[in-house]
Amino acid sequence: MKTKITFICFMFFGLALHAQFVHPEIVVNEMPVITMNVCKKEVREQFLKQVYKLKTEVEEEITLRKGKLKANSKGMDEQAAKNMMKQSGYNVSDADIQKMKTASKEEKQAMAMAMMQQNMNMSVDEAKKVSKMSKDGQKAWAEGMSTEMMADAQANPEKNKAPKKNNMNMFELAQEQSQIAQKIQLVTRKFDEQLEEFNKLKEKTLNEFEACLKKVDKDYANKINFDLGSTYAEAIEYQKNSCYQTCCGFLTPKYSSILLDRFNAMIALGDDYNRLDVLTNELTCGTTGSNKKVIEPGLTYLEALLDYIVHLQELPAPYFLTK
Repeated sequence: MKTKITFICFMFFGLALHAQFVHPEIVVNEMPVITMNVCKKEVREQFLKQVYKLKTEVEEEITLRKGKLKANSKGMDEQAAKNMMKQSGYNVSDADIQKMKTASKEEKQAMAMAMMQQNMNMSVDEAKKVSKMSKDGQKAWAEGMSTEMMADAQANPEKNKAPKKNNMNMFELAQEQSQIAQKIQLVTRKFDEQLEEFNKLKEKTLNEFEACLKKVDKDYANKINFDLGSTYAEAIEYQKNSCYQTCCGFLTPKYSSILLDRFNAMIALGDDYNRLDVLTNELTCGTTGSNKKVIEPGLTYLEALLDYIVHLQELPAPYFLTK
């Protein structure tokens, strides 16, 4: 009995640990920080293990959320099409939507004609007659139809009030979504530009590192014939490690500073990342006429954090004989 209780407790504990990573804010608190100590072998290895563990957990959470997103989004395109037609005044059934998917060009035209007839009280013969009119005739017919629709709108002001309000709300949501996306893009672009400049410096520094290693080999080349044993091996290892420490000591603080700026900017944008997910849900609801939430807020934030974690793995100086 005690064993069963222990197993159940362990199972729930494991689930609780995984649940921690549902919220991106928890990932932020677990995020490792690059320090100068990563130039040392043991610290570097421990740091990369920690980063890899966090990366795996975030990837699993993103995969889980995207799976739910895919499941929740199933059938949404059809629902959106049906809702838009309904808002336009056309009564379309699920069977009609399915038929439109596989219908021929002629069948689609026939269905469109039927919907026009339904919405405008226009007979099939009238629709055919309009299609055969001259441009001037069609223009005159359209002006007459427009006048009739305006008169109907004035006589029934409440008729189109709800659709107009919905369209305005959708516009405002889409506008807010665009503004937030642009705000995030500006911050991301700055980070990309900083990395581009750093990579130029990194390439130059790594070339100097390689030159330093070659110089050590050259300096010790004339000593190869001497039987120095471990003393010789330790000396050349020490010199090459000195080359590495100079390279790592120069690049690491610069890279760490860039990532720290990015990390702080990302935290400041946390609410914006989550707001994008909320807006996606609201726009989906407005488009489909459903209250179903397709995305769990936090996915966009987690994806940004994952991108940052990948950069943490890319330490600026290559490991070499570190102690």
